[in-house]
This record gives sequence, C-alpha cells and structure tokens, in this order.
Amino acid sequence: MDALLTKFNENRNLQNEDPSQPLKRIKIVDDNLHNRSNPFQLNYKKRDYGSQYYHIYQYRLKTFRVRVLKECNKRWDAGFTLNGQLVLKKDKVLDIQGNQPCWCVGSIYCEMKYKPNVLDEVINDTYGAPDLTKSYTDKEGGSDEIMLEDESGRVLLVGDFIRSTPFITGVVVGILGMEAEAGTFQVLDICYPTPLLQNPLPPQNVTSHSKGKIALVSGLNLNNTSPDRILRLEILREFLMGRISNKIDDLSQIGRLLICGNSIDFDIRSVTKDELMTSLTTFSKFLHNILPSIPVDMMPGTNDPSDKSLPQQPFHKSLFDKSLESYFDDSNKEVLNLVTNPYEFSYDGLDVLAISGKNINDICKYIIPSNDNVENEREIVQDENDDFKDDIEHRMDLMECTMKWQNIAPTAPDTLWCYPYADKDPFVLEKWPHVYIVANQPYFGTRLVEIGGKNIRIISVPEFSSTGMMVLLDLETLEVETVKIDI
Repeated sequence: MDALLTKFNENRNLQNEDPSQPLKRIKIVDDNLHNRSNPFQLNYKKRDYGSQYYHIYQYRLKTFRVRVLKECNKRWDAGFTLNGQLVLKKDKVLDIQGNQPCWCVGSIYCEMKYKPNVLDEVINDTYGAPDLTKSYTDKEGGSDEIMLEDESGRVLLVGDFIRSTPFITGVVVGILGMEAEAGTFQVLDICYPTPLLQNPLPPQNVTSHSKGKIALVSGLNLNNTSPDRILRLEILREFLMGRISNKIDDLSQIGRLLICGNSIDFDIRSVTKDELMTSLTTFSKFLHNILPSIPVDMMPGTNDPSDKSLPQQPFHKSLFDKSLESYFDDSNKEVLNLVTNPYEFSYDGLDVLAISGKNINDICKYIIPSNDNVENEREIVQDENDDFKDDIEHRMDLMECTMKWQNIAPTAPDTLWCYPYADKDPFVLEKWPHVYIVANQPYFGTRLVEIGGKNIRIISVPEFSSTGMMVLLDLETLEVETVKIDI
C-alpha cells in the first residue's frame, strides 16, 4: 500500500504545502442545517407500523388529482373533439362508456408475471427473502397488464401508446381515449401533473470566487472478501486529503463529501457479526482520517445496516468506532452529518434532492425486460431493437420521469418497501429541486432537463466499488465532472 501511494506522489508538486496539515477548503454547509424539519425523518417514539397502506394511495391520488386536472382541463376541455366527437370528462373510471371519447384521472397499476406478491410469499414461506428478480416483465408471454384505477375500480389500458411510454405502478395521470371493448380502454394521449414551483436559482458570483464543489460517491460496498475495494477506499482517502494530486487549487474547491449509501456490503443471512464489525471499523477509520480535511454528509443505502424500508433513517452512531464519538454531537453536524435516505438540502440557495437509487432500480424492473429471472440463470443478450434497454440513457429517462411524475418513489409500497404513513406521502414532491441525485447506479450520467419551464440537473452516481468513480458537482455552474480511481 505504501509503495502504491509513493508511486502516486512521485511527480506531485507540493507547492509549499505541509502534507501533515488539512487542506484549506471552501466551506459548504446546508443552509437550514439546524432550523428545518426533515420530511423523511421519522420520530422514533411515534413510529406506528399498524396502519394500512391504503392511506398512502388515498393521499397520493387525492393530491395528484388536483394537479393533473389542471393540465387536463387546459388540453382536453372547452369543446375538445376527437374524430368529430366531443370528448367528455369522466369523474370515475367505471363511468367510461363504449364508443364515447373521454378522459379520466387515476393511478396506474401494473399486474406483471414476475412482480413479487406478498400473499404468495407468505404461503410459500419466502416472505422477507431478498428479491432476486431482475425484471418484473414477461417479455415473451405477454401476460403483463397495465390498468388505470381509482376508488371506483379499474380499467385495462391497451394500444400502441402504452408500449412506447413508461407506465409505472403508483403514477397518477390523466388518460385520453375510448373504450375499445368492455373493460378495456384504448389510450391515445396522456397528461401529467401541472408544473411545480421551483425556488429561483441563486445568482452567480460576480467576483472570481467560486461557491465550491461537492463530491458525490456511492456504493463503497466494503466487505472482507474484496481487498480491491479496501484499496480503492485508501486511495480515495489520500485523494480527498490532497496527498496524491498535484492540483491543490482544484482540490481546495471540494468543500463537502456526500456519501450516498451502500457503504457496507451487509447481508444479514451470510455476513457474521465479526465480519460486519470489521467492515464498520474500516469505514470508521476512513471517516476519522478524512473528517479533519473535508466535512461529510452520510446517507444509508439498501445494503447498509439500516432500515430496509424507505425513508431510511440515519446510521446509528453506535455502529461506528469510538474514534468518531466526538463528531456525533449536534454541534458537529457541519463536520459529520448522519442523514436520511432520501435527503434534501440547500447550499447557498441551491436546492438538492438525493436518493440512494433503490427507487430507479425498482422502476427499471417494470419496463426493462430480462430473461434472466430467478429460475433462469443464463446470461441475457439484449436485442438492439428493444424499446427499453438497461443503459444510461434509459435510466436517465426514468430519473427525468420521476420529476415529471412529481413522485420519486411511485412503486412504494407495491414493490418497494416503505413506512406506512397515515396522513401523507413524503415521496410526493411539493417543489422541484435544482439538482436531483440518484446514486448506486451501474453507470455515470448527467442531464440538464427542462420540465414546465424549470431546469433540473439530474446526476446518476455510479457504484464506486465497481467503477472507482467519484462525481464532482460545481455549485455555481452546475457543471459535473468525474474522478476515476483505477487499481
């Protein structure tokens, strides 16, 4: 290890810096760190798992119906005709009649061949087992069904339109079309919720002083069986501390590190207590070494020893080594901030929303086919002509869709575990962020999208354990760059 770090330092220009001293950096702190309630934070004493998920669906439909109706009324009301026939609004799904063009608002529900079913899991005594299914879709059999539902009932959606547009369980939309036959509805157009508000972007500095950058990393996946992951982590530590780079000025612009989940490769069925403690100790040492140099926000992820349902609550401080004990005081949140997943924050007026990525990974299973399900372990080769393939462009499209749908976790609680809220759904957006970060993805990607006249920077942060890639976000220009650590 020492020889490797020496090699990195051979051509480094120290520029009269003392490597034993922390690198001087731009200070970046959440604007509302100490005076804002977190919508994803659960009160430990008030948690109640006795509620039914009906309340979430009811809140979601009620909230989005108002938003969707505004857009539907703009597009399809006031004498709108289809093939010479007047298009009518239907208040309920079951009010749809044959040979009459109409539109209706409701929630999408997908019935799919490989989608998990909790009743089947209980019957087969597999409830709580890990989901190994790579896709819920039935690529060959065509048994999957997409329906529109509300309080009155469901209607089956058919037509070419639904084959080219992502229809995901839990999304509330307006549908225009006509009943094709009893119980089926031919879809001709779709309407999404009315655009959300977005806080004005903070003005750019008129001076030469930068607002700094935040570093984004996810999927460290530390364990005892992959020494290469430990090695990558060591090199990342040296980089963040400014010891293996000759670009001191560039490093000084990195004012904060956001660890976006899946730091520990933890599987309660196969990882022993000693193995888990070893991984946590390694991670604690990493944090202890870098915290004097750079502040850290830390989110949990699906693989971490944390809640398995969204929203995941912050890591418990007892998981970490005693060397970090002094950082867990509330007064040190600016240095080490244990946060929820999802996590929303603001830097100098720039609103950022980050999630560890389980939401997009689950949505992908609804539309990206795979023949490699649990009972079939042969490698799948994707057809180049497939409408939906698992590549970065399709994943970025789905991330953009969650902003358009205004719901970052529409498949919860159907196929994504979540807390049974009784009076709200925190995954429903009330405003659009300036930056939307989705972590633990197989690829890096970024896109500046315009939705409803508002610009949103979307960033896909790849798993560090497999790609060695860290992402840097410029808080002033919203430009994105990557740093890759190869071994």
